[in-house]
Amino acid sequence: MGLGSIRQPEFGQRLRQLRERRSLSQRDVADGVVNPSYISLLESGARVPTLEVAVRLAQSLEVPLQELVGSTTPFTEDSGDLAGRLVLDIMTKSALDLGDLDDAEVRFRDAYEAANRDGATVSALEYGIALHEVLVLKSEHQERGRLLADVAVLAEQVGVPEVMVKVAVDRASAARDGGRMSDASELAEKAAEDIKATSFGSTSEHVRALGVLVSIRCESGAVSELPKLIDQMIDIAEKLDRRPVLGRAHWAASVAFARIGEPKQAERHFRYAKEMLATPATPLWEWAKFSRAAASALLDADTEADLAEIEQFMRGAQATLSVVDVPGEASQMQLVEARFALAVGDPAKALELSTREPADLPGSALVRLRITRARALCRLERIEEAVTAFRSAANLCEELDLYRLASQIWREIDEVRSH
Repeated sequence: MGLGSIRQPEFGQRLRQLRERRSLSQRDVADGVVNPSYISLLESGARVPTLEVAVRLAQSLEVPLQELVGSTTPFTEDSGDLAGRLVLDIMTKSALDLGDLDDAEVRFRDAYEAANRDGATVSALEYGIALHEVLVLKSEHQERGRLLADVAVLAEQVGVPEVMVKVAVDRASAARDGGRMSDASELAEKAAEDIKATSFGSTSEHVRALGVLVSIRCESGAVSELPKLIDQMIDIAEKLDRRPVLGRAHWAASVAFARIGEPKQAERHFRYAKEMLATPATPLWEWAKFSRAAASALLDADTEADLAEIEQFMRGAQATLSVVDVPGEASQMQLVEARFALAVGDPAKALELSTREPADLPGSALVRLRITRARALCRLERIEEAVTAFRSAANLCEELDLYRLASQIWREIDEVRSH
């Protein structure tokens, strides 16, 4: 959340109007927040409140923060808080640059918990969002969900629509990665609609919200209006004319089209994504994820894919992961390698790679690993074991509300048994 200068005397006028409307004295509003004389100074425009004071006054008046301040970025911090935050940010950035995610997590978690204990709502919100970003890098999906449920409460208290939308998108992403597809769909649909009425509309945040919604619809099988949604996402990204944003939008589109069986569209978007992201500005960890995702999307396309190109992307991802630790990517690479082994006609290797189920593999990816194992067993003519593996994948789909995919798996079981 940005920090800037609150505009007086508008704040003081709102404060007085809201206080008098509720028949409260300056002492009533000040109770437990500041002294009454400070309320008088605020109402006269002689003082500018800190961020924490504004939040606590809004709580005292029982109104959303935005109603009191009339702006989404109106606050100042006192110099002590700002200095402490600056030191924390520098130390945490250093830890992230060095790949020490555990240290970064500890620092932000301590700050988040301390702010919660002190009743510093906005600081707790900011630290909670920062902590979530570290948990994303660590692929700790369940912990992300638990944290964001609490952060969402803080966002509601602060009442800034942009922050509420961002947290909702993050919650949708965490629910998707944690295998809670119904929750993910509900959160993503609402966030994608709500963002239009905020200053995030038609920005990179809007592109991100649509990208999350696209991925969730692919996973859940709600694909009827997916092309229209993808067009909307790409259109916003193109108007922004920023290569990283446009590259990520094409990346999301390529994965989506590959999943729904439109290989030509998938390949077209994949080519655009590669062009946009193959620059020194793309972080190594992100290039590793893109390379792995590109290999997976080309395998999903299930056409006369260039196996040499798929292998090239796999090797690129493996080479990058050998020098950059990207939590969760080793498990995702195991899945891609198993699928590739099946594609090149090596079911024994595919079976070997798909037998171990990594604990950090997201639910939908685990389904695909079990499907790969079942198909490898079919190729090895171990039919009963294959059926058992398929059933395991179908049952997991039903647990994750992936009913469309579950139905496809049951049909595949019938086909296997009929041969």
